[in-house]
Amino acid sequence: MHRRRSAFTLIEMLVVIGVIAIMAAGISMVNFGGGSQSIYTAQQIMVGAFFEAKTVSLTRHTETRVVIYKGKDDARRLRQVGVIYLATGDDDISMGWASLNEGTILPEGTFFVPPSADFKDFVVLGPDVKEDEVYKSTFNNGYTGSYTVVGMQDFPSIKPSNLSEGNGDFYSYHFSSDGMSMNPGARVIIGQGRLDAKGKYKMDSAYGELGFVIHRIGNTIPFTSYEEIKAAFTGKAPSDDEDKDEDKKKDEDKDKKDSKKDNQAKSGNADNTTEGGAAAAQPAASN
Repeated sequence: MHRRRSAFTLIEMLVVIGVIAIMAAGISMVNFGGGSQSIYTAQQIMVGAFFEAKTVSLTRHTETRVVIYKGKDDARRLRQVGVIYLATGDDDISMGWASLNEGTILPEGTFFVPPSADFKDFVVLGPDVKEDEVYKSTFNNGYTGSYTVVGMQDFPSIKPSNLSEGNGDFYSYHFSSDGMSMNPGARVIIGQGRLDAKGKYKMDSAYGELGFVIHRIGNTIPFTSYEEIKAAFTGKAPSDDEDKDEDKKKDEDKDKKDSKKDNQAKSGNADNTTEGGAAAAQPAASN
């Protein structure tokens, strides 16, 4: 006679959590409206990295970190996301930190929005964007003592190496060996923008931001709209009037971009007409 199983295994529970996280991110794709597909993809990549870090910490019983590159390489800055773990040998002796994989690059036109202290070092705002409209990533590590920035000798590398804490080329979100977040309540924000000639991300609108909040148990809850991000930071749910004002602002931003494109197109056509007229007139003048 077979005994009926009455409980889920750890792996089964993790799979369920992962499916819920992906479904939640998918819902944001429906609710966001009018934005670029790339911001949704960036959100899912980042959520996936945190889920992976939590899973590894639980299955291998070791500390893990989600790291985001902040160094001098323009191609990777604020876009390369990876997971590292504390490798151990015999008798649980620490061997150093190793990369779980090669990491992932966020889609072009999207980036990890740095914390307030570093924001102006990496981001420049368009003329129609106010800084208080842009929400920055947080770490909320005040009582856990986890480091916000870390450095590695080589990333990605499966060979364990030393990790410097408090300085380096990577932002860090930390998980304990039992899968608990060392950044409980932190908000990870992703924005839309492109690199300018000086290597900074230019944001022409704040309303394209997405992201998620990290809970103490290590799971993530995605934001489905800019309004949800604003409510999380201000502690105040937006009123209907505020929703309408923000929708109006989005429409105005879109109208300005469309108008600029139309003016450029008209200007180009006018130039072509002028050149064509001058060319046609030239033979007549010669005669």
